Amino acid sequence: MRNTGFKMKNLSNLFFCLIAGIFVSSCGLEEVLSLDAPTVTQNDPLYTSTDYLTWYSAFITEERSQPEQFIGTEVYYKIYNNYSSLTSQRSAILSVNTTSNSSAAATRMIETYTYQPLGTSVNTGRVVFIPNNGQNRRVIIRLKNYLDGSGATGDSDRYNFVACIGIYGETGFDYKYSGEYYIPYRNGNSKSFDFFDYNEDNKGGSRDVEPVEGDADYFYNSSGFSDGYDNTYFVQMFAVAKAWNTDTCAPSYSLVLDLGSVPIKKGE
Repeated sequence: MRNTGFKMKNLSNLFFCLIAGIFVSSCGLEEVLSLDAPTVTQNDPLYTSTDYLTWYSAFITEERSQPEQFIGTEVYYKIYNNYSSLTSQRSAILSVNTTSNSSAAATRMIETYTYQPLGTSVNTGRVVFIPNNGQNRRVIIRLKNYLDGSGATGDSDRYNFVACIGIYGETGFDYKYSGEYYIPYRNGNSKSFDFFDYNEDNKGGSRDVEPVEGDADYFYNSSGFSDGYDNTYFVQMFAVAKAWNTDTCAPSYSLVLDLGSVPIKKGE
């Protein structure tokens, strides 16, 4: 009886394995998409920098070697009032930013730390998504104005002074004739990154305002500004390639590209 039970159990296991094998072979294994991340090409600032001319990010999209499911490149950001919070969360995201972890860094960035897609002004009302066109492009992002732009020598260096998102060809800087321009806004397209109304153009409105606890794009630390960074916010950005995985009916991501972090200081 004991042997009979043992044989019946083995036959049951064998039958289960056969059924499972038929199911897997008929449905196919889920495809794991391998996406190439965008690359830094010119500048990835650090929040500790004191030179506002360096407070911009510049990178190259990777569009030529992607799988057919690749749809484009996105830029995500998060605002902090405490640089220790920024460095802690940034390190946690980058700790899983390895090829063996696939989309883990992007998932942690978006789902765990609620990074938001960078927006543009209310006039264009879109997020900074660079759709795939098969050609790599150069993207330059400066979140707010410094001075009034009068120091610029032409269109080729307007990003040194003026809040803008510029999308250009991969090589050269033919800004005037080949660039696309947008004004960066927080996600939702109604609030700027000029938290302290530097150029006094808010006029009692709600556009140039400081982030408040509870904002989806803001990590509030009750310790507030600290260690010599009074009245300073910090904005961390990442770029990531995105595809639509038809097997899972969900997005897939590349490794994230650290675009650096910029300070936004009162009085500057």
